[in-house]
Amino acid sequence: MTQSSYMLEIYDTEDYSGPNPVHVTGTAIIKGPENSRYFVLEPQQQMAIGEFTASHLAVRAHYDGDPINHITDSVATVGIALLTSKLDVDHTYNFNDLKLWKVGKISPLHG
Repeated sequence: MTQSSYMLEIYDTEDYSGPNPVHVTGTAIIKGPENSRYFVLEPQQQMAIGEFTASHLAVRAHYDGDPINHITDSVATVGIALLTSKLDVDHTYNFNDLKLWKVGKISPLHG
């Protein structure tokens, strides 16, 4: 997968005081619980979220039925999860590895 740049807008930033929207790079697509697929994003700088420091976020389509390429290729509403374990594209992650955090909007940056 070619790395691409995106802006990730975070809705309801109650436990987050960093920049919003966040400039991120798409790095991988991973397998999650219940046959879901997540798009892994790496922020330019680690994000302090409550007591957690995130170096990767994982997003999935907020609306059931939206394919993964909908969020990698267009503006889309996404569920944002904190990736709490090491990134391994060959691993199938479970609910302990992906902590659902917020809802937001991802937008690809062109050019």
